[in-house]
Amino acid sequence: MPQSGLPGSLWQGPLRDLALIVYQVRRVRAFGRLTIRNTERLSISHLYFRAGKLVHCIGNRGDIRSTLQELQAWTQGMVRFERGAITRDVTLNETHERLFEETLQRLHRSGVIQMPTVPCVVEGTAVTVSETQALLTPLEWRILIEGTRRAALVIARLVGSQEALAVLRDILDDLSTAFPLFAHLQFSSAGYLQLADQTLLDRYPRNELLEGFSALIETCFYFCAPLVGEREAHTLTMQALHELAPALSGLGVLRIERPLLSQG
Repeated sequence: MPQSGLPGSLWQGPLRDLALIVYQVRRVRAFGRLTIRNTERLSISHLYFRAGKLVHCIGNRGDIRSTLQELQAWTQGMVRFERGAITRDVTLNETHERLFEETLQRLHRSGVIQMPTVPCVVEGTAVTVSETQALLTPLEWRILIEGTRRAALVIARLVGSQEALAVLRDILDDLSTAFPLFAHLQFSSAGYLQLADQTLLDRYPRNELLEGFSALIETCFYFCAPLVGEREAHTLTMQALHELAPALSGLGVLRIERPLLSQG
C-alpha cells in the first residue's frame, strides 16, 4: 500500500505513485532524495531535491537526460523519497525541471503513472490582502527567532557548536534559493538568527516567511534524525521547543510529526 500520504521522513510506493510523491515534495518544499528503482531492468536513479526543486541526479544510465529518457520506457518499479537525505551538489536547473515534468506527463499519457488532482486557479480571481494581513507581527518574528535558536541548539548538542554553525549556514544557503529573505540572515555564535536590515521584513509576505521558517526548523530536525534516529530527534526537538511548540504550531510552522515507528 502506498505510503506517500503518511507523515514522517519516508514516502514510498509503486512507480504509479511517482507523480503523487513528486507533487508532495514540491508542495511542502521538501529536502531529500527520490530513489526510482526497476529490478527488471536492473536500473536505479537518485534525484535530489532542495526546497522542492530538483538539483542533482545520480544514476547508472549517466546524466539526467539519459536517466529521464530511460525512465519513459518503464512500466513498473518502486519509488522512495527520503526526507533529509541531501547533497551539496547542485548540477541541475529549471531546464532539467521541465524535462522531468515532460517525462511525468509522458508516463501519464501512456497510463503508467497517475497525476495528482491539483485545485484549479482561475485567472483573474486573485485577491490582494491588506498590508496588515500580509506582514509578520513583531511578536511572531520573535517567536520564529527563538524557535529557530532552540532547533539549532539540538544540532549543536549532537555535533558541537562549531560544526553546528557550519551546518546552519549551509541550511540557510540552501533555503535562500526558495526564500530570498534567508540570503540576508546570519546565525550568531549563540544560535540566534540576525537580520541587519529589519525593513526587509516588509518586503516579504507573511505566508512566505512562515513557509521558510517551517522548512528551516524541519531541515534541522531531518539533519539530526540520521544521527540519533527519528524518534530521539523528535524527542530532543520537542524538548528544546518546549513551551514555544504550541505557538509555532499555531503559526503553521511546526510540522514535525511524531515518527510512526514500531515499538518493537
